[in-house]
Parts: sequence; C-alpha cells; structure tokens
Amino acid sequence: MNAGSVFAASVPLRDLGGGLLSALPEDDQGAPYDRHAEIYDRLIGNRRYNQLIWGCDPSEYAAFAAEALASADGPFLDAGSGTAVFTADLYRRAARPVVLVDRSTGMLRKAAERLQEAPVTLVQADLFALPFSPQSFATVGCFAMLHVLEEPWDALARLRSMVAPGGHLYASMLVVDRRISRHYHRALERRHEMGPPRREAELASVARELFTDAQVTRTGAMAWLRATV
Repeated sequence: MNAGSVFAASVPLRDLGGGLLSALPEDDQGAPYDRHAEIYDRLIGNRRYNQLIWGCDPSEYAAFAAEALASADGPFLDAGSGTAVFTADLYRRAARPVVLVDRSTGMLRKAAERLQEAPVTLVQADLFALPFSPQSFATVGCFAMLHVLEEPWDALARLRSMVAPGGHLYASMLVVDRRISRHYHRALERRHEMGPPRREAELASVARELFTDAQVTRTGAMAWLRATV
C-alpha cells in the first residue's frame, strides 16, 4: 500500500510546491506557528532546555517515535509533525509509507529540507479535518503536540478514527504534574502558545475510554501514551 491510497477521494488537495500538498482552502494561510519554525527547532532539539524545563531529553522523543515506527508495516501518520527535528533520521530509513501532517507550512518546509529525497508525503491540514479515509493507518503518531491544543481529547478521538482495527496510536504530551514545568506551561498558555494545563491522570482516563488497550507513563513533564485500537 502506498501513501496515496490513504487520502479521502472527496477532499481536494493543492500542490504548494517543494513537495508539499495542502488540504486547506486557498484562503486559509495555515497556522501562526509558521513564523516560529526556527525557534521551535532550536528549543525542541536543545538538550539543556528540555532537561531543565520539562525534565526529559530529546533522545527520549526520538526513541518513542522509533518505537511507533517499528510497531507495524502499514501506512504511518505523524499528526502534528512540526519540523521533524527528532524524527527525520527515522523517516529517511523507514520501510513503510509515511505521511507527515502539520497546519504550518513553515514547519513542513523545514521538515522537507531535512527529509530531502526521503519517500514521505507532507500535507498541510487541520488536525480536526484530516483529509484521509477513516481507519487508513496501521499506526498514528502524535508527538509532543496535543498540549498546544484547546481540545486535546477531541483531537485524540479524531486521531483514533484514523487507526485501522488492531492498529496502534502513540502520543506524547506535556502535563503539569511536575512543579517547575507547571509554572512554565502556564506562562506559555498566557502567551497563547500552550493549551490549558492537563495532568497525566486525565490523559490516562481519556485513553481508557477511547482504546481497547492503553498505557500511559511519564518522564518529567512528558506523558507517553501507547494504545491499541
């Protein structure tokens, strides 16, 4: 199965050039994070920043993504891929179809620079209106992104609908169980760069309702969800 077979026939796609497709209307310019792609790169990839503020290491992000990528053989969706700062090496070596989605063309263009000739599909789309047929992906990954949303549980439910029966979902999100991280999270929320603070127990409760089997663990302020549909 190739990546093209996952798209819903009813959703028109526009070619943005540079290997990018868009499922957004032509008058929709995307996300305000377009202008933050370079800053995002420097922070997400910075070991000291992550260890100090969030209590975890970028190598853990990459290891979690690698686990998700190795979970099956069918199509893989990275929902909210950002610039692929800690996943590009994995996707270049992937032996399965990989689709990266983000609302920000700035983020996707940075990801395209990293991925170069890798056999991946990059799509600008809204997480709440994905241009794919239901149950199209053997694995869905959503890495360090849910915490920026106002309605992360709604997003998680929508991502679940993209997973084929017996497939897997891997999601990570920042939670406020760690005191130092909690204060920083709330400062970012006031700047509209984070959604409302959530706790690990909230994620675990929602996951139990949505998935046949779900496990939530935490490192510092990062919660890790591994689930089977």
